[in-house]
Amino acid sequence: MNKSHLPNTKTLVTLAWIICLIATLNYSYDFFIRAAPSVMGNDLISDFGISHTELGMLSSAYFVSYTIMQIPAGVILDKYNRTLVISFATAFCVLGNYLFSATNYYEIAFTGRILMGAGSAFGFIGAAKMAGMWLPEKFFSTFIGFATVVGILGGLVTDMMLSSLVSELGWRDGNAVFTYIGIGILLLIIIFIRDNPKHVVKFTHLSEANFKETIVKVVKIFCKLKFWAASIIGAVLFIPINVLGSLWGVGLIQAKFGLSQELASHFNGVLFIGAAVGFTIAAIIASLTNRYRLMLVLSIVSLAVILAIILYVPMNLSMFTVLYFLLGAAAGPQAVTFGIAKIISPKGTTGSATAGVNMINNFVPIILLPLVGYILTHFGTFIANSKTIYTITSYQNALDMVIIFLLVCLPIAMLIPKQIQADLDH
Repeated sequence: MNKSHLPNTKTLVTLAWIICLIATLNYSYDFFIRAAPSVMGNDLISDFGISHTELGMLSSAYFVSYTIMQIPAGVILDKYNRTLVISFATAFCVLGNYLFSATNYYEIAFTGRILMGAGSAFGFIGAAKMAGMWLPEKFFSTFIGFATVVGILGGLVTDMMLSSLVSELGWRDGNAVFTYIGIGILLLIIIFIRDNPKHVVKFTHLSEANFKETIVKVVKIFCKLKFWAASIIGAVLFIPINVLGSLWGVGLIQAKFGLSQELASHFNGVLFIGAAVGFTIAAIIASLTNRYRLMLVLSIVSLAVILAIILYVPMNLSMFTVLYFLLGAAAGPQAVTFGIAKIISPKGTTGSATAGVNMINNFVPIILLPLVGYILTHFGTFIANSKTIYTITSYQNALDMVIIFLLVCLPIAMLIPKQIQADLDH
């Protein structure tokens, strides 16, 4: 029997968790720059002279490059030195954020968002790859849950801290603060992120596979029906975070309660708090059970019901806050879709399997972010004093499709086995 590549001393176990946590900190930065437009939408529209549709396109530019780079990022992380790869990727994020903050031109801001997305493509997968290298299989879904929580906290910082910075300093200087934070995270990555040498030796024959063999493995992953079921469900479960949290949630709250952009941004942060709690609970449950399908079905039903109530039932701000928290929490089981993909995929392809799920997850906001903006622009609005007003009816028209997508996922969930067993040496 082959010796385990996993850490076997208290010092090495501690080092393993530090490495994995630094990798998740990088993902948190990725989540921040993803969600930044949500707290400065009105400022961006005013400064660049753009429409809501163009704002949606600016936000989705991140997701376009992010999605395109998923499979290449997974393959690169499976084959090459992770310290160098993750460092260069983070540098792309920092450069993109700088361009976005500094320019007066929409096209350059758009380019900055593309650079951010390309660099961020390595963030979540890099964290997953580090976990696959350093942690036991049974903790993988648990780690993915906690990594998502740390990432979501980046979105919470966006809504809480960045909205205040934008209010006090303006959107350019406020956003520039996080360019410097990105530089700090880059230094931590260079210092701490390391490959597991035993893992590298044990799986050298896999990581040194030629390009053709690598593509064959990726194709095998994509030919599995369970992979597609898990990926599609994961994408839909994350819609509240990607669509409401990243951009349109602030406008929804403003339309429903008539709040200012800054105050609405603070309440939008409740979604991220709920998601952080939900993913934490789901991560703990995932380490105790293999009944992943039940977790996903409960998540689908809960999200559909809560979103329908938020959109259509009149309520006070306190009730909305509770429901918005629960909406974020109900998305928690989304993390197990990555565990499903890893378990059913060939050995040595953690990066590629995670990238595949993540690519499909983030294809959805490429379509939905500008589509919601288009619906808001062309339906359910009226002009008051030469200004376009978006009512709650506007957001109902734009977000009804999310409820439909959730309900469609119920039969898709039946393609996933009731129980999935992990390979302890995968």
